[in-house]
Parts: sequence; structure tokens; C-alpha cells
Amino acid sequence: MHCPALECPMDVVDLTFSARDDLHLNIPRAKTPTAWITMGFHEDLNQAAVIALDGMLKLMREIYGYGRKEALALASLVVDLNITQIVNGVKGVHAVLPDGAIM
Repeated sequence: MHCPALECPMDVVDLTFSARDDLHLNIPRAKTPTAWITMGFHEDLNQAAVIALDGMLKLMREIYGYGRKEALALASLVVDLNITQIVNGVKGVHAVLPDGAIM
């Protein structure tokens, strides 16, 4: 089943994009003023969640130096998974790590 996306009008949007030659990313990630976000997209919602969470674990390893098991244990406490897209046959999940959640 395919369904159209609903666009949302905005008055003011301030975006900053940076190209980094030192990062080799295989999924999108973003830094907002309040959190880090990794994104997973797949036709299967569970796979989209796995992709987003795996990206967050890699990010936590890069930023904090944790091993995968440590990152997974911490992520189970501080990372939220949000469904962000279900249109056009592709599901989207964003993993969100709020600033200050890990000290």
C-alpha cells in the first residue's frame, strides 16, 4: 500500500549543513540543539529500528569511547526510538540521545 506524505508548512527554518571528509557514514545522523539523532529507513519497521539503533550505538562509541555492549546497555536507558515515517512503503525510525543524558 502506498499513501501520500503530508507536508507541513513552516514560517522560519534555520538549517546548517556541514560536509565532513573525516566521517564515513552509512546512515544519516543529525545534531540538534538538544540531542543527537540517528535515522533508519526500511520497508520493515523492525529493520528501520535496528538501523537507527545501530547507528546510535556507533555514534556513542565514537563520542564516548564505549564498547558496543556498554553502548547498548546505556542506550536501553537513555535513547528513545521514534517512528517518523510510514509513507510510500518506507518506514522511518529516529533514535534520539538527549544532550546531558550521558555524563
